[in-house]
Amino acid sequence: MTPRNTTGNGLDEAVLDELTIERRAGRRDRWLTAATFGTILAVWLAVTGSGLWPPLIKPIFLPSPIDVVETFFRLSEQGYQGRSLAHHVGVSFYRFATAFSICILIGVPLGVLMGMSRGVRAVIEPPIQAIRPIPKLALLPLFLIWFGIGNLSKIVVIASPVLPLIAISAMQAVRSVSQRKIQAARALGASPWVVFWRVVLPASLPGIFTGIRVAISIGVTMLVGAELTATSDGIAWMALTAAEYLSTDIVLVGVLIMAMMGYGLDRVVRALEVRIVHWSGKD
Repeated sequence: MTPRNTTGNGLDEAVLDELTIERRAGRRDRWLTAATFGTILAVWLAVTGSGLWPPLIKPIFLPSPIDVVETFFRLSEQGYQGRSLAHHVGVSFYRFATAFSICILIGVPLGVLMGMSRGVRAVIEPPIQAIRPIPKLALLPLFLIWFGIGNLSKIVVIASPVLPLIAISAMQAVRSVSQRKIQAARALGASPWVVFWRVVLPASLPGIFTGIRVAISIGVTMLVGAELTATSDGIAWMALTAAEYLSTDIVLVGVLIMAMMGYGLDRVVRALEVRIVHWSGKD
């Protein structure tokens, strides 16, 4: 029997080839992502003219990227409605980050508990499922009455759809864990606590992270709803009030900032997932 060829550091050639292929795939994916955004920018430049040719779409409907960039720098220097652009971004991020952090701290343990216990699931899941389809923006006046016009009502508006989503996702992730793995661990004498930490939690983490990533987009959407009324700052409020004066360039600045915030947070969560759940897809 011919022994396998190994390298000096103990890794065989097959593993090295797999790592090389993975790195090449990563570089290709990054190039494809850059090409996608480049194509979107090129189309945007083409239809708006950017001062080089007559625009296909009037600037009042879609300003050129150059105009949007100039508006961004103008807002960075002069602010909007007496407050700096950094203030508007910071307030919106505070509202979103606070609501989202609370949802993760409560929703993930609650969902795991529902997935582990039939009794807890029977008590908590029906109310969550009953409340989840209710349009949360319709409850905005009620939230204002209950929690006032400060940041608390905005945080509740953002958290109201995100918390059930994260909790249900965590519950389904736990319930989807293979029973054979759990039974095998129990057969080997593992205690319930060891089964949870060594089997259930690692197997459910990919589903939990997926739920969190989906909830980010919902949270950013609800940020707009939260700043619809009873506020005088925030990046979504800036875009909404600018729309009333047909300042489309300011609207696009706000929209792009929110898009970058959501995309950036998604990339952060994805990076954490890759680092923490490095075994996902490899079993």
